[in-house]
Amino acid sequence: MISQRTITLGQTVHLETGDFTLVDFANGSYRLCDELTGEYTVMHHLALASQLPPGEPLEMSDPLDAKPIDEVLDGLDETKRALIPYLQQLIDGAPVDGGDPLPEFATHVSKTKRLDSTVLALSKAGFEVPLGTLKRRLTAFEQKGVAGLVDRREGRKEKAFARVPESVQTALAKLIVSYEGKSTVTYTAIRAELKAMLMDQFPDPADRPKTPSLSTVERLVKHMGGDQNPVIPAKRRETAALSPQHMHRSRLVFGPGDECQMDATELDILVRMPNGDIGRPHLTALVDKRTRGVVGLNLTEAAPKAIDHAVLLADALVPRKLRSWSKDYDAFGLPQMPWAKHLTKEQLETFDAYRPYIFPSRILIDNGQDFRGTVFGAGCERYGISLTQAPIHDPTAKAIVERFLGTVRTKFCQFVPGYTGGNVANRGKDVIKGPLLTLAELSELLEKWVCIVWQHRRHDGLEDDYRKNWNHSPNSMYAACVELTGHFVLAYQEEDFIALLPRDERTVQSDGIEMNGRMYDSPHLAPLRNRKRSKNVTPKVVVSFDPSDEYRIWLRSSDDTGWITCYWTEERGKSRPLAEAISLEAHRQTLDALTFSDEEADDMMVRFRNEAMAESMDRVTAAALEQKKKNKEKKATETLAAILTPDTDSSQDFANFAKLDIG
Repeated sequence: MISQRTITLGQTVHLETGDFTLVDFANGSYRLCDELTGEYTVMHHLALASQLPPGEPLEMSDPLDAKPIDEVLDGLDETKRALIPYLQQLIDGAPVDGGDPLPEFATHVSKTKRLDSTVLALSKAGFEVPLGTLKRRLTAFEQKGVAGLVDRREGRKEKAFARVPESVQTALAKLIVSYEGKSTVTYTAIRAELKAMLMDQFPDPADRPKTPSLSTVERLVKHMGGDQNPVIPAKRRETAALSPQHMHRSRLVFGPGDECQMDATELDILVRMPNGDIGRPHLTALVDKRTRGVVGLNLTEAAPKAIDHAVLLADALVPRKLRSWSKDYDAFGLPQMPWAKHLTKEQLETFDAYRPYIFPSRILIDNGQDFRGTVFGAGCERYGISLTQAPIHDPTAKAIVERFLGTVRTKFCQFVPGYTGGNVANRGKDVIKGPLLTLAELSELLEKWVCIVWQHRRHDGLEDDYRKNWNHSPNSMYAACVELTGHFVLAYQEEDFIALLPRDERTVQSDGIEMNGRMYDSPHLAPLRNRKRSKNVTPKVVVSFDPSDEYRIWLRSSDDTGWITCYWTEERGKSRPLAEAISLEAHRQTLDALTFSDEEADDMMVRFRNEAMAESMDRVTAAALEQKKKNKEKKATETLAAILTPDTDSSQDFANFAKLDIG
């Protein structure tokens, strides 16, 4: 509350006729005493105000000064009332408890040390008062006593920014709206734009309102802009603008599967793809709204397509089989789902009874082309699943699955090798040099994390109605729903799973069926092998395949009585101990080692051949020269021996010596 400028009794005022002391006031008139002559004069307050010269300093009256001390103390909170003796101790050293003075609060001790000692004493007494707050309280107490501890903001009648002209506030509101969709700016730029706008609106300087200070502009923009403050990052403003302005009315659900939300994102993890490249996979998730349980997951090398979503749906509609890590359920003492009591012993040893089975009766999707594909829509229509598209530019429509994907980033991705940090600024320079998981390994690890961690982790959105600050896990909520809502859906069989998979036509050869560079075979393919051509056209069969499962494909039997499962011919060899690990290590060694393509191999062969031929020619030439030299030496030896041999006829010795080649 801003105090009014007033004059008080006993104050000296300077009028045109001299200096006067205010002696009394009654019926709207003041009695003044001339300080020079001592004469008294009665003057109406309006006349007195008109005679006061411009700039006359007047005292500031404080309404609290007229209140009794008891009323002022009643208006203080407990902390401020407890602070009074400590403030008095800081001023004159008087002890708080009335005992002997403490040496650390003696007047010769520096004020800084006394303040630090007071903060410590208040903390021991149970009052946490920061040092800066204590300094402000001490200054106010020294100036006005107990009244200085009163919060002047309480009971304020003046509206916020009442002293800022209405024209300035209107211009600033228009300026804030004009920044919609633009880049982030500073308060300095906003004030400069406001100043230019006021100059355009009020060309006459006499009529132009004063531009507020930078600090006032900052407070005004924060007050008027809200989440559209131009200083806030543009992306945050854009996201905030998409939030509905009306009251949020989420669709209520009763049982599991009443509404499931589906979305996809690119993970912040580098993995080795099946083709050997290093990249970031895409995760598609289907999450139940009632229980927050994960209905289905799918990891793909690139952005998912409609066929990938159909595969995820097919995988979600059939019972999941036990994995190699399923023994961890018992190790952690995790309970089975209620529907496990309906399974036989053989089925319990085959299927994963620790994870909920939820049939989605309604799936909420966004408006992406991959979700609106024909294949995915046909699969949902086949099993009576309703597809609902979320409103455009409504980030809260699929809040459940968005929360799950966000938790995957914070609770899963950053613990996995190859984590990229979420953005370029947080990405390490050596992240690609460390050990990386393959796409299949990451999929297995994520499945394990979902089944053991996420499904049994307490969720903030599943609050307990009977215990404060206690939440349920997706599995516990599912178990309660099964018991009370009657949600129990029979899982689909292999027939339904295969019906949702993509298809292609292939020929059955003598060694099986070739697909994507792999051979698949089964003993039941015998009637279909090497069938004769009709009209020069080779008979083909329709093959169903799972893009995320490279180990098997399916096709109908020759008599159309069932499905034939064909396995990858190399897969059986990998079932031996450490065979998969050896193959993976060989794959990594090949990626890291130096290898050659066919063209490079041919070039090297030509080079090796030329080198070998050159070396062979050199050896032949060297051998010929060596033989020639040996022949000369032999001939010279024979000639010399003939000369030195004793002979009765020596007439030809000189002639023979001349013919001797000793070169």
